[in-house]
Amino acid sequence: MRLDLASPGRTVAENATLAERAEQRGWGGFWVAETNTWDAVGLCASVAGRLRTGRLGTAIVPMQTRDPLLLAMSAATLEQVAPGGFVLGLGVSTPIIIQDWHATEWGSSPLGLARECVGLVRRFLDGERVSTDAGRWRYRRAQLARPPERRVPIYLAALNQRMLELAGEIADGVILNFVSVGDVAVARRHLQAGAERAGRSLDDFEIMVFFRASAVDDYGEARERYRQELLTYMMAPVYQRMFAREGHADACAEVERLWRKRERAQALAAVPDVLIQERTLIGSPADIEARLSSYEAAGVHSSMVFPVAIPGRDYVEDCTRSLQAVR
Repeated sequence: MRLDLASPGRTVAENATLAERAEQRGWGGFWVAETNTWDAVGLCASVAGRLRTGRLGTAIVPMQTRDPLLLAMSAATLEQVAPGGFVLGLGVSTPIIIQDWHATEWGSSPLGLARECVGLVRRFLDGERVSTDAGRWRYRRAQLARPPERRVPIYLAALNQRMLELAGEIADGVILNFVSVGDVAVARRHLQAGAERAGRSLDDFEIMVFFRASAVDDYGEARERYRQELLTYMMAPVYQRMFAREGHADACAEVERLWRKRERAQALAAVPDVLIQERTLIGSPADIEARLSSYEAAGVHSSMVFPVAIPGRDYVEDCTRSLQAVR
């Protein structure tokens, strides 16, 4: 299984340092998310100069904050500076991030938006001159003046049935987040259904999982940090549907009930340890290796790993320790 690093640094300089350390330890690339901290294009470009062979990718850039031509322009730019190539990872994000933080319309149909955006970006990257008379984006003879020499893969972030099937139909890969081994099996079935509908093969399709990882001797050292992050996902409807597949519907409902009653400590305590442990890489190097092996056996091709430092420890050194343990 390929190992890539998800941008873990709190500063641009820390990201560049950790990316370089990861590549020296055999990791294959570096991926950047974009919400309200670092601009994904700027961070990717900053890190590119520190890599010798690694690929770069976005996981994810929201589709709504850049129009498809600008997305294609960014992809073509990063493709030139990424020594191992560039992957454009896209997702529909959430109403809070898009509407509240970026003052942009989220859209009423995530599936329609994803299909439209991926189709337009691909046309621009292929050098096509584009005119449209329907949809979110209206173009009049728009064109990418310098299409990339190498084909830029487009990946979709997906969790549930319809988006997974769409990824299998139109994308070059899929990005899964907070998934169990069982979730991977479900995802593969839906990806295959989408591919069959489009009459295509998934032979060159990449299934990637975004992991959080902490190399610790005692799970209790990491519990509170992971509870804080997972709590927000347990209250998001799209993740609630995914977690419910493996019997966690009641736990999600209880966490949300307690949080809305402002019983914050009780809500955190209600996050089940099993929900964390079956979707993360926490433990000794041997524990982490066994977890990754189970995902590889389930059909995962690549792991995008975000090293989580334990509060109170030196941030960069603790992340580096986890990078070494995972490798």
